[in-house]
Amino acid sequence: MNTFGSLFRLTTFGESHGPALGAVVDGCPAGVPLLREQLQAALDRRRPGQSTITTARSEPDTVEILSGVFEDKTLGTPIAAMVRNTNQRSGDYDKLKAEDRPGHADAVWRERFKHRDHRGGGRTSGRETLSRVIGGTIAEAYLARDLPSLSTVAYVSQVGNLVAQVPSPGLTRALVDAHPTRCPDASVRDEMSRRILVAKEAGDSLGGSIDVRVEGLPVGLGEPVFGKLKALIAQALGSIGAVTGVLWGPPDLLERIGQPGLAFHSVKDAYGGVQGGLANGEPLQVRAYFKPPATLAEHAKGGRHDPCIMPRAVPVLEAMVSLVIADLVLQMNARPHTP
Repeated sequence: MNTFGSLFRLTTFGESHGPALGAVVDGCPAGVPLLREQLQAALDRRRPGQSTITTARSEPDTVEILSGVFEDKTLGTPIAAMVRNTNQRSGDYDKLKAEDRPGHADAVWRERFKHRDHRGGGRTSGRETLSRVIGGTIAEAYLARDLPSLSTVAYVSQVGNLVAQVPSPGLTRALVDAHPTRCPDASVRDEMSRRILVAKEAGDSLGGSIDVRVEGLPVGLGEPVFGKLKALIAQALGSIGAVTGVLWGPPDLLERIGQPGLAFHSVKDAYGGVQGGLANGEPLQVRAYFKPPATLAEHAKGGRHDPCIMPRAVPVLEAMVSLVIADLVLQMNARPHTP
């Protein structure tokens, strides 16, 4: 189960402390403009060592395109891209050959597979998400060609018990990236940074949430019954290791859900952009909840782990949502259109 998607397919490979990690994308149409610099810019948003509130592991995450692109356009053949690991400290994990970390997947992987890579968690490491960012960036390149009005922007909406105000329409990635927390709310983001730093120094961690807003989806995107747009996005976001819950709809949905039907259905954005499993023309809105990272105490104080994963996870969520949309657009285009 290392492949995601039906027609637009992403396969990820590699381990946290192996020679490299990467992605193979199959199903991307030919002729899509794609530069190596696009992939690099996306990976730079996810890479470690961005600021004092993230892990101190220093990786340039330099991407190499191995196949599927010629003269800066996709060929319609499998696109393979790779990032070599350069800053592993595998010796830090020697004791984990015999010990299992609380809150991690060490014990269940040993029980399930009888053999595992203990260095940094192997495939269970958050470093695997760089492969998803590669795939999502290729999906976005395809969508930019065929759906130029589409916009997918994620932002940190909560850290600990600090909750950001809902931003106005027209939010851009540049505005989100303007602060290390990737929270666009100026009234709470500095305090978010301070609390993350306090947790980092104490060997503690913080969870929270990320909101994703998609504008410009074609009406009817999605497949009825088992291929509902909201179901596929839930699968995509739920496959990210640190995600512990997914909520569709506007940010205040939990408050609205207690309303009588006349009040609830009188607001057009109550459905989060999805009705009957299909896009309804309104902005798609979804929230992913993140548990606090499980690396704690003295092991966390070494500085090689994120005390709060959300700032670096923003481009990962955007990537996974873009992969779902690209796959559904291909499926919709493959169906015969009746007059």
